[in-house]
Amino acid sequence: MATAIKGSVSLTYGAHTQSETFSTTASTLTNANEHHNYSAGGGRALVAGGALDVGTIDAAEGLLIIKNDNNYGALSLSVDASSYDISIPAGIANLISVGPDHAVHVKCPTATESGITVATVTSAGVITFGSGGAIGTAIMTGATNVNGNLNDYLVEFSAAGVGTVYELDGVTIKDLTADYDLANNSTVNLVYIVKYRYTLSEA
Repeated sequence: MATAIKGSVSLTYGAHTQSETFSTTASTLTNANEHHNYSAGGGRALVAGGALDVGTIDAAEGLLIIKNDNNYGALSLSVDASSYDISIPAGIANLISVGPDHAVHVKCPTATESGITVATVTSAGVITFGSGGAIGTAIMTGATNVNGNLNDYLVEFSAAGVGTVYELDGVTIKDLTADYDLANNSTVNLVYIVKYRYTLSEA
């Protein structure tokens, strides 16, 4: 018995709109292919990259819908396990027909920054750097001269060198004025991430 696959996609760009619907079926079940499975979930992509978790899907991957859940920072995606030719902006979703030859890989395109000197911090959570801090989302960890505060925080950079610091929940703004000693050149490490969620079907 085949499994029905249905979907719809709509894009509006200024005054232009294109809407499409589609309907097909997965391949017929056989002794060698006993189930039509899918994998769904989410994660955080790092600069090193990695394959999406396909669960019990066989090699014949089908359709992938994936959304970049960041507020800032693009998600890079590869369908050949080497070239990350697809860039999904923050907050945008893509529907992709995946071939059977390679697993889908995702990564964050921004490299880790270490020992970045803090320029200013405010009680409203705003942090600036003299150099470093790319547009995107990062896990920030105090490195030196941070009054012993080595906790991890989430930083969203809306512009280069300017970000807002949150607790790891991404909601609660963090005041670091008591810990980050600007006179003694507080430094931090930034590990950039891209949050995503997806569903991947068998063909």
